Amino acid sequence: MPAIVDPHIGFVSFQEALRAGTIRPAPCASHPDLYVLHDTPEPGTQRLTYAFVTGSLAKAYAVYVLAEPLNGRPCFGVGYATDVEYRGQGLATELVKASMVELEKGLAPKLSTPGFYVEAIVGVDNVASKKVATRTLSDTPKSTKDKVSGHPALQYVKLLGC
Repeated sequence: MPAIVDPHIGFVSFQEALRAGTIRPAPCASHPDLYVLHDTPEPGTQRLTYAFVTGSLAKAYAVYVLAEPLNGRPCFGVGYATDVEYRGQGLATELVKASMVELEKGLAPKLSTPGFYVEAIVGVDNVASKKVATRTLSDTPKSTKDKVSGHPALQYVKLLGC
């Protein structure tokens, strides 16, 4: 059985592309170190990647991809990771909060009806990610199973844009 997707793997690829100059994230207005990259990793899949960037170094990132609707509203799955050297400093929490502000500013005016969800599916044994999700999304997660791996997980959900 496969493992729950690890956002750190994507973070390493993002970091390499940033250093090589093959991607150029755009600065965001809400935070001086926050940048965003909008891309289509595969046909039909839109992805927004927010990162704290200094020069050619990303310290942490959060990736948003459209997931299945929740309660009749759009829902974005979020995954996040922090560079090993910067862990334990609260950067992931700060980044998720700042990126949700940017996501809400950009998306809310485009919705036909107000409101959309952000959700994180976190493995029950991932202590660091559970702390970030509790601080940013919800302190009352729902028990679930990860759809890809089948492993026990927790679903953290937050409604934005209302």
